Amino acid sequence: MQNRTKRSVIILGCTGSIGTTALRALESLTDSFDVVGLSAHSAVGELNRIAQTWKCRNVCISGSPRKLPEHDEFAKGTSLYFGDQGILELIRNTEADIVLNAIAGSSGLPATFAAIENHMDVALSNKESIVMAGNLLFEYAESKGVRIIPVDSEHSTLYALLEAFGSSAVHSLVLTASGGPFRNYPLDKMSGITVGMAMAHPTWKMGAKISIDSATLANKGLEVIEASFLFGFSHESIEVVIHPQSVVHSLIRMHNGALYAQLSPPDMALPIISALSDKQVELHDIVHPLDFTDLNLGFQKPDYARFPLLPLAFDCAREQMGYPIAYNAANEIAVQAFVKGELPFDRINRIVGDTLAHDWHIGFSSMEDILGIDSQARSLAAQAVGSMV
Repeated sequence: MQNRTKRSVIILGCTGSIGTTALRALESLTDSFDVVGLSAHSAVGELNRIAQTWKCRNVCISGSPRKLPEHDEFAKGTSLYFGDQGILELIRNTEADIVLNAIAGSSGLPATFAAIENHMDVALSNKESIVMAGNLLFEYAESKGVRIIPVDSEHSTLYALLEAFGSSAVHSLVLTASGGPFRNYPLDKMSGITVGMAMAHPTWKMGAKISIDSATLANKGLEVIEASFLFGFSHESIEVVIHPQSVVHSLIRMHNGALYAQLSPPDMALPIISALSDKQVELHDIVHPLDFTDLNLGFQKPDYARFPLLPLAFDCAREQMGYPIAYNAANEIAVQAFVKGELPFDRINRIVGDTLAHDWHIGFSSMEDILGIDSQARSLAAQAVGSMV
C-alpha cells in the first residue's frame, strides 16, 4: 500500500445512521481523512450526492444487480459496482487503510472478510460479523496483520478501558443498555406493539432492524456475544445494566472492586471517529463536553422476563460453536416477520427460542461453513414463524 499523508477510508452503508454520522464527523477532519469508497443499498440519489461532495470515484449500489439509467448521473470517471458481489469488488479494487463496515445484519459478513483479505483494518459496526464468525474472524485478521476495531459505543468504551488498565486487572465487563421504549411497558400489552412503536427509540436515531432489536434487547444480546469474542471474556464475566440516559457507555469492574467508565453525550461520532483514527490522528472536540447541569443518571437490572432474548444470548455466548449464528439468524427472520405484520412483537423471542432448541454444537472453519449454519437456522426459524401465523 502506498504511503499517504491521510487515512483513506471506505464507508460501507454510507446512507445509514452510522454512515451519515461518520461523514458528518469527517467534515471537520478532511486534512486527516480521504473517503475513497462508498456503498449504499438503494438510496442512489443520496449516494450520488455524497460521492460528489467527497469527490469519491469508487461507488457500489448493493441493492441493484446491474446498471440502470439513473446511474448515469454519477460523475464521469466513477467506477460503479452493483449487488452484493459489487461490495467485494469495490473493496478489492480500492486502495484504503481502513473499511468502516456499517452494513446492517448478516449480509455484512462477506465484506468484513474481504476487507481483511485485502489487508485493510476494519472499523466494525456490523456486530453480526463477530457474532457469526467468532474467533475465526480474529484468527484470520491476525494472519493478515490487520486490526478489527469496534464501533459500537459500548465496545469502543471497553476497547479503550481495557487498553488503559490491562485485561488482567479486570474482573468483568459491564455493558449498558438504554432498555429501549418498552422497559416499563405493561407486559400484558406487548402483543399489541406496532412496528412504529418499536422503532421509536427514546435515545438513538437508528435504522429499523437495530431499533427493533433495541426494543427487544436482542441488540444487547448480540453485543454480549460480540464482547465475549472481541475481548476474550467468558459469559460469566459480562454483565448488562439498564441505563436509560445512554451517557455511561459501559464500564469495567476491577478485581479490587473499583469501577471505571466512559461518559459522553449519546452521539456515535466519538466511537466512529476513534475507530477510524485508531490513534493515528489526533482528535479534538468530536462531541460536545458533557454538561453536568441537572444531569441525573439511573441504573437498574434488566428484567429477563420482559427481555428473554438477553438470557438466550448469554446461553449462546456460553455454548459458542453454531449457537451465536443460529441466534442471529432466527432473530433476523423473526424481525422480518414482525415488520411484515406476520408475527406479533412478543413472539419474536419465541421464534429465537424455538430455533435454539435444536442442537447447534456445530463447528466451522470457513465463511462457507458459517453461511451453511446460518441457512439451516433461517429455515428452522421460518418454519417456526409459519407455525404461528
